[in-house]
Amino acid sequence: MRFLISTIIRNRGIHIPTWCEQLISLTKHNKQHQFDLYVFENDSTDNTKQVLNLIQKKLKPYFGILSIEIEDCGWPYFGSIKAEERVRYLAKARNRTLEKANELVGLEEYDKVICIEPDISYSPKEVSLLLDTPHHIASGYSVLPPGHGVPDWIYDSWATRINPEDSEYFGPKISDLPIALKTASTFNCFCVYDAKPFMIGLRFSDINPLTNQWDCDTTNICFAFTALGCDDIVMYRIPILHKV
Repeated sequence: MRFLISTIIRNRGIHIPTWCEQLISLTKHNKQHQFDLYVFENDSTDNTKQVLNLIQKKLKPYFGILSIEIEDCGWPYFGSIKAEERVRYLAKARNRTLEKANELVGLEEYDKVICIEPDISYSPKEVSLLLDTPHHIASGYSVLPPGHGVPDWIYDSWATRINPEDSEYFGPKISDLPIALKTASTFNCFCVYDAKPFMIGLRFSDINPLTNQWDCDTTNICFAFTALGCDDIVMYRIPILHKV
């Protein structure tokens, strides 16, 4: 299979070396597949731009296509908060990677799209399971380091919903998670999507298609998949550590 890896980055320079090493390890664990990497960076005020430029040579041998776009868009910066303007810019950034892939290759060339956040830690061997599942969307579960957040609870609780009408995660505690939990939406920092809905034009959005109100961009894409009949959405018991 051919995978499109999408990463959006802003002010994450300290995490880029680990992000790079894990991506390389992921490709080594899956030599039977082809990987292309599309990165969109915008408006960083730390050393993110410089580190991305330095890291390109190291990444290049492992990806058929390596595209790193670095741009100053003048977009405001937000922390990890629920905000209408924030999800609008996040959707735009994610779509930039898809548009670049469509321009360079054509989205019809891809079997799956993988969104991988830059500030996470995971086992490349464990997440490799997500690449080969038959689901329309599959993720691991995200967690904060000990001493941060709510104990025994997932980090990405806004994007993870058991039922479409939920406003956030109301599922099992981490310690009670099954191997695979059926959800209405998921993201959790490492998420694998069937590429076909993107091929026919589906894109990330700040608008929830069920309510026509602003909502989490990575929830909205799941609901848009479901509207097309692609409703097999699952969160696996695979830990994804979100760094702080």
